[in-house]
Amino acid sequence: MKLLQYTSRYFLAMILSLLVLLSAALYVSIRFTVYKDIDEYLINRRIEILNVIDEHPDIIQEKSMYHDDIFIASISEDEYKKILSKHEDGIFKDTRKYDTTEQEYEPFRKLESVFQKNNSYYKLTITSSLLNPQELLYTIFFNIILLSALLILLTIVLNRILLGRIWKPFKKNIEQIVQYRLDKDIKPQFVKSNITEFNELNESLEKLISNNLKVYENQKQFIENASHEMQTPLGVMQNKIDLLMETHSLSDTQAGMVDALAEQVNRLSRLNTTLLLLSKIENNQYSKNKSINASKLIEKCCDDFAELMEFKSIQLEINKDASVELEMHPDLARMLFSNLIKNAINHNVVCGFITIYIQHHMISIKNSGKELLISPELLFERFSKKSDNPQSTGLGLAIVKSICDFYNFRISYVYKDNVHTLTIKY
Repeated sequence: MKLLQYTSRYFLAMILSLLVLLSAALYVSIRFTVYKDIDEYLINRRIEILNVIDEHPDIIQEKSMYHDDIFIASISEDEYKKILSKHEDGIFKDTRKYDTTEQEYEPFRKLESVFQKNNSYYKLTITSSLLNPQELLYTIFFNIILLSALLILLTIVLNRILLGRIWKPFKKNIEQIVQYRLDKDIKPQFVKSNITEFNELNESLEKLISNNLKVYENQKQFIENASHEMQTPLGVMQNKIDLLMETHSLSDTQAGMVDALAEQVNRLSRLNTTLLLLSKIENNQYSKNKSINASKLIEKCCDDFAELMEFKSIQLEINKDASVELEMHPDLARMLFSNLIKNAINHNVVCGFITIYIQHHMISIKNSGKELLISPELLFERFSKKSDNPQSTGLGLAIVKSICDFYNFRISYVYKDNVHTLTIKY
């Protein structure tokens, strides 16, 4: 999840929770204030009515005493005591009355209390309309909801526009870092920002890239120099060994030792040449590409190894579904397919087979053979021996992988039913 989305999610959740709590608290507070005022009005109204009754006891029986908001009913002594014992100041309740004018029920607040007069017991009910306060509560509640929605919408807009604009330089710099490669001469040009932390990050990245570039250049120069310098003493050693092998005074034991030494020098020379080749590939020294007909090149490589395949009685089959043209350096293209075919031969069995599929977006090479001695994850690693062949340097498929990476090809390996399959997708 992106940082902007991550922070926005928690920010919106916090704002929404806070708004819900504040809205609930505001609603309860206003409702308490409204009901408190109405209840005080009902209590004062009750006191006024009881004072009038004290001065004019007979008024209880007069119909003029009864209005829409007042009702007096006679009750028994037991009911009087029961209500008085539990609710000395009266009972407040919410109720509804039918409005004949509006033809609907309207909310009301009522106070029920009891009193005694002339050895008689009465229950006094006083009502007051809640219509205006209720409308006020609804209006306030609606405004709170509307304000919350507008605030959330504003927060989203600010996140999209303001924060998006703030993070824009950072995103552009990330894109440059992703596209940057050490083997390219072009350094990333970071976008300046008004945010101090972003500029500090840019400075740190520039220093890191400069330091890594220096180390890379030194390592590249060292590999090239070391490989070239090693070729001279290796050539001298090979010549001396050849001269020594021509000497007739050597015993059988000495000849065997010289022969073993010559084999190791030859292997060291091949190893040095292969490492130099890998270094050149990784250092982008094969940049001049041409259009290569993959079908013809693969057939030519197979012809080069025809005698070796005939020696092991390997049956070759090439299936072409399309004529594939690849933009590659000719030398690298030949190395790629030569190593793949040679690998399929070396790790095959006597009387085995090699099947090559050439398709529009893929080239696949299948060969019979024993299961690998190493983990498939290490197949393309350098110096990972795929067989017990002492002549193997362990760099054949490493060269293949390096060439594939150089041209952004995808290479994969599968082993199933005693069949090895190497697939290159381009």
